[in-house]
Amino acid sequence: MDTNEINTKIEQGDQFLELAQEEMNRPAEDVVPYMVCRSVRKSITYYLSGFLLKNEVKLDDEETVEVLLKKCQTINHKFNNIDLTPITFTKDYEYTAEINQLENCIDLATYTKELIRNKIL
Repeated sequence: MDTNEINTKIEQGDQFLELAQEEMNRPAEDVVPYMVCRSVRKSITYYLSGFLLKNEVKLDDEETVEVLLKKCQTINHKFNNIDLTPITFTKDYEYTAEINQLENCIDLATYTKELIRNKIL
């Protein structure tokens, strides 16, 4: 287990969550929903990757957040509480989400962060 690699993943997750939160702190008319959702997806991806590395699961750089979550769910049932629906979009125009939907995205990343930190640190 490479502790530095695990810590790096968690730090990267924190950075992307911070980017999403910064975007949300802009005036509502200036918020770019795509930036919030993309940053949240990356944040969750890094958090899940850190958890999997901690549990000595080999990762493929091309794995989606959905695949990473399924792997985490096989290790710990608490990951079953993570619902990726707020950050799942099938078409680009769907990124024009309402502010409350974007807040749900931030909440999802924050929940994932807390869950990971409780399981790793």
